[in-house]
Amino acid sequence: MDQCVILVGGKGTRLGELTRNFPKPMIEVNGKPFLLYILDYIQRFGFKEIILLSSHGSEYLQDYFKDFKYKNCNITILKEEIPLGTGGALVNSYEYLDDAFFCLNGDSIVEGNWLSIIQDFNETCDCVVALTKVDDPKRYGTVKLENSLIKKFYEKKESEKSQFINAGIYIFRKQIFKNYKREFISLEKNILPALAEDHKIKGRYVEGYFIDIGTPTSLEEGMNRKWGDEKKAVIFDRDGTLNEDDGYTYKTSDLKWKKGAIDLIKYCNDKNFYVFVATNQSGIAKNKFKESDMHKFHDEMQKQLKKYGAHIDKFYFSPYHVDSLLPEYKKDSKYRKPNVGMLQQIQNEWALSNKNMTMIGDRETDVQCAQNFKIKGFLYNGKDNLFDTYMGKIFE
Repeated sequence: MDQCVILVGGKGTRLGELTRNFPKPMIEVNGKPFLLYILDYIQRFGFKEIILLSSHGSEYLQDYFKDFKYKNCNITILKEEIPLGTGGALVNSYEYLDDAFFCLNGDSIVEGNWLSIIQDFNETCDCVVALTKVDDPKRYGTVKLENSLIKKFYEKKESEKSQFINAGIYIFRKQIFKNYKREFISLEKNILPALAEDHKIKGRYVEGYFIDIGTPTSLEEGMNRKWGDEKKAVIFDRDGTLNEDDGYTYKTSDLKWKKGAIDLIKYCNDKNFYVFVATNQSGIAKNKFKESDMHKFHDEMQKQLKKYGAHIDKFYFSPYHVDSLLPEYKKDSKYRKPNVGMLQQIQNEWALSNKNMTMIGDRETDVQCAQNFKIKGFLYNGKDNLFDTYMGKIFE
């Protein structure tokens, strides 16, 4: 599932003059358009294709994203000639949709592992909704959830004890929209309630900060927030730590996960920790395999992780070695562990503090690297279950 569709066509009438001729998701929040916060998550979660369904202010979107490739993601903009609503926008884009795809509102975000809703998507349902909790659920309308099935959507101010609300993040089957006419349709008022009546829609709570910038009050909250402040990160060595190492492991067919590795990555994701890999790959320098082979291996890791609703935020690697057979890699690099170049790069790119970084590896060079950078480091023995061993130790 590589496609992510974003609904960006709303008029944003509650924001008045600010969005009169301007798309609400492109409002600047702390120095960059709000939509880019969403695109950051999409890219981190491994999606390659992004479709923006636009209407109001679409000219601005077309101009902004012209010749714009966001971190290796391909972006397509589909414009409605007349506003069709959140449901009608999806009906209008039917021919461009994958058989199953993620869909997000462009004016809200959950800073959490919303990729995890993929775990509930199977043959028993046609849609999964990410759910969140807020202090005043009546502003949004609530959701009645029973054993992962959504039984009912309650309108704003309706009486219902549930604190769960629709977070505006979905997985849909394309077939849902096949028989609807191309007219104004509300996803929230028409399509989702119909799926609930047919027992074809599930919901999963996603832990993390939620914001909808659709009102002046919530927009001001977003403006004043320190985005990404005090985030924590777990950095894993790769071979021998996350996967079995038979010596210069690079073939995708040789990928065998260590016991508990996927569970621990998923745990970190769900706790909203960044997850990185920092790996020495001297096999490239020694001409055992190519950089492209390594990238294919990493892509396969991400592909397998996604099935569990897990992901690695970014892979960092050092292909250098003093005994390299290839001149371009022959050097004693600051990026090769136990040197700290990769950790410094992670810290700089993700604005992390040392106290919020932890490293896990199976070699003394991994622990020495952590010590050199003055962060917490754990030496994994290569045998025990990773999740059982480190779940409670990472940031105790």
